[in-house]
This record gives sequence, C-alpha cells and structure tokens, in this order.
Amino acid sequence: MRLHLLFNHEPISLAPNTHEGDSSSATVILKLACPSLLRLDPAMRPQPDLAESWRVSDGHRIFDFTLRPGLTFHNGRALEAEAAAACFHRIFDPRVQSPLQGDFAGLEAVEATGRLTLRFRFAEPHLAFLPALAWRCFLADDVAVQPVGAGPYEVLEWRRGSHLRLRKFPGHYAAHRFAAEELVIRFAPRAADRIAAIEAGAADIIETLPAGAAADLVARGLVQALVANSPRKTVIAFRTTEPPFDDPRMRQAVAHALDLEAIRARHLGDRGRLVVGVLPEDDPWAEKLEPLPFDPDRARALVREAGHGDGVRVQVSTTAMPPVPGVAAQVAAGLAAIGIELDLRHYWDPPWWPAVYLQGGWQMAIQGASARPHPHILFQRDLCTGGAFNAGGYSNPRLDTLVAEARRSADPARQRETYAEAQRLVHAELPVLPLYAADVLAGARPGLRGFRPHPLGYVELEDVRLRETGEDAAAFP
Repeated sequence: MRLHLLFNHEPISLAPNTHEGDSSSATVILKLACPSLLRLDPAMRPQPDLAESWRVSDGHRIFDFTLRPGLTFHNGRALEAEAAAACFHRIFDPRVQSPLQGDFAGLEAVEATGRLTLRFRFAEPHLAFLPALAWRCFLADDVAVQPVGAGPYEVLEWRRGSHLRLRKFPGHYAAHRFAAEELVIRFAPRAADRIAAIEAGAADIIETLPAGAAADLVARGLVQALVANSPRKTVIAFRTTEPPFDDPRMRQAVAHALDLEAIRARHLGDRGRLVVGVLPEDDPWAEKLEPLPFDPDRARALVREAGHGDGVRVQVSTTAMPPVPGVAAQVAAGLAAIGIELDLRHYWDPPWWPAVYLQGGWQMAIQGASARPHPHILFQRDLCTGGAFNAGGYSNPRLDTLVAEARRSADPARQRETYAEAQRLVHAELPVLPLYAADVLAGARPGLRGFRPHPLGYVELEDVRLRETGEDAAAFP
C-alpha cells in the first residue's frame, strides 16, 4: 500500500537537530524517519519510543535509558548506546549550534553505561528534560545529505520542488504496525492547491485542511475532517530592540486597539480560542490573567504619550498562509484607526520565521507559532534572552531567572507559581501579543482508517490503513 501525504510546506532542510531542520515543516517528516528515545502522546506525556524504559534519579539530575534491543539505523549500523550518545554529542558541537542546546541547559555528560543503556547527567535538576527530549530531538546517523534514522520509514528520494519518497523500514521495532510500504509526500501551501488535490482524490492524508472549504469538502464526501485541540498560536511579535516597539506603551496600544474576539470569530469560529498571556486558558500550566480591554481611545492616548501623535508607519512581516493574510488585514485596519500604519510584507513558509525576520527591516510580525509541549520550551526558545526563536530581541533578566528556577524546581507548587509569575511578567510587558490558539484541522481520504491528528502537528501512521487496501490515491495532478 502506498500513502499520498499532502503537507503544507516543503522544508528548507532535513538535517536533524539543526537550526535549518528545526521547523514544523521538517519535524513532521523527521518524526517518521528519525524518532527519539521518547515520544509525546496527545496529552503531552512522554512514552517509550527507541528507548523501552527510563529511570529518573538524584533529584532529576540523572536520567537513565534502556534502548530496545536489535535497533539499527536505516544504513544497517547498530543503534546501541554508544551510537545514541554520539547523536547528543553532535548537538553540543559548537559547529552545529543546535537550538536543542537551550532545551537541554545544564547537561554535563551523555555516556553509554552499557551496550543498551545510556545516561544523561545534569549539573542541576532539569524537570522539563523528558518533554524536550521527546519533542524535536532526533536520533540520526552522521550524514550530510539526508537523514538516516531508525524510524519506521527511510528517506529514499527528495526531489526539491516536487516530492519526497519514503520506504517502510522493515528493521523498525514496530514495523508490523505500519501498513503502508511507501509514502509519497507533496507540498501545497496554497489552499487552492490543497482543494484541487482533494477533489482529484490525490491525497490520503492532508496536514491542514483549508478551513474555509472544509465543510463543503466534507459534505461532498471528498474528505474526513479530523480535529485535535492544540496549543499552537498565531501571534503578533514585536521587535523590542528598535522603535517604535521598544516602548512598552506602543505594544500596549496595539493590544488595546484590536478586538481579538472579533478576529477569532471571523477567521476561526469555533476552531480557535483566545489566549491571554502566552498559554491558552485550557493549557494545564496556564495562569488566569486579565485581558487588556478593547479600548481604541486608550490606545490612541498611549500612542500620543509615546511621542507618535502624528502617526507612525511600521514594516510588518507576515506569512501568506491562510487565514493569516485576512487576520493581518483586520489588524491593519484596527491599528490605522489609532495612527499606526502597517506596511505588510507577505511571504510563503519556509524559510521559517526567524530566518526571514532576522534579515532585518521588520518592526512587527504576524505569524503562527508552533505548539510547545512544555512552558520551559516556550519560554526558553521564544522569550528568554538569546532564545533560538526570540527574533524580537526581548530580554528581561527576571524572566531568565524565573525560567531557570522553574526548570530545576522539584516542588510542583513552587514550579507552578514560578511559571505563573513568568506569565504575568510577559503579559505585562507584551513582547508578543497572542491573537488566538488554533486547533489542528487535518484531513483524511474516505476509506482511510486509524489516523488521528496530534496536537503538536505530527502525522503518526501506526495502524493506519485504507479500507480498499489494494487501491492507492490517483496520481497527483
């Protein structure tokens, strides 16, 4: 059986554990080819993957893993503890500059303690290590061109601008659970192209259904719509190191000028949730915060106080991926009413957003933010000083201290309160303004069984089968 997968964006790289490969577009593929020791289930709980068990000791300073016996990389090399340790040593090679270095802050050593046993030793407790390990960390052999992992599928061909082809790896520990012998992955960032592929019967699984067309496609019997509640967000990010948004009053003015409920209702309906702070209110770590009220008069007063009473024009980078262009237009109208004119610059992902924004020139960005499975990862990457995804340059030593304290706190009540204080601080200073959190809205061909979307956007293919097992989707148009 061959499965045809339709993903949003072609990645710029499939190099595991690198800046270029650390994106949602690469992750959805790397999860199939290069899984980690652990995986995250839909409730964000770590579960066994290449490691069959683990043990935490010394107050969350020592993490011992036992690998499954008989693992091999796709090239036939044995995946035992020494080879696994080498993967993590590469992450900390200064030539790689992996964003995982921040996720694994305080890691002192990774060593094989036996043929199949691996130990991680931290200088201080790291309470978020397991979700960080399971999220976007990949075990791969040392290759230069394409990933060679130990996953259920191996990459055979990447024809850039066209497709990726993956083949089932019979040496995977759970190969019997993967029915598809081959995967063909194509990319369609534009909604019209995804709709055309669905109408042609050319896609078995669609990473993201076009929201505006989903109901019609379902009613016509062309697709199943599958939803997963997700913490992923669309945000306004401010360049806090340059005028005008180096002044917190201007960031607050933007928040007061926008009717966020109207934006959510117009563009997402019941598939979106408001976010006050940095976490959706249904997130288990979320602190209940008071939203800044929709108050254009207050917004105009703040703009005047900040010295921009005659108006100001700002450059905005924003993805062209729907519904963000419509959201950006609504944001532009709201800000024009208080004297902030937006010069909107649209682009297609990838390259993913830091690569675009760090080219300079932008003062505000309107962009989807990938789901983070734990507050440590969100704060460390997006908001702490020097974070890998902190393209706006926000820096607050108090926030850095809070995030470090929460990471090493073994007292659940103290850890929760520390993350709560961090949320209150960010909500007060507004380096980012979340617009809404959006559910994962995936699609599956009628007749396909067993597929369920994941809150983190993964495409998991265990026990996925077509009802007509001998029938593939039509050739891609």
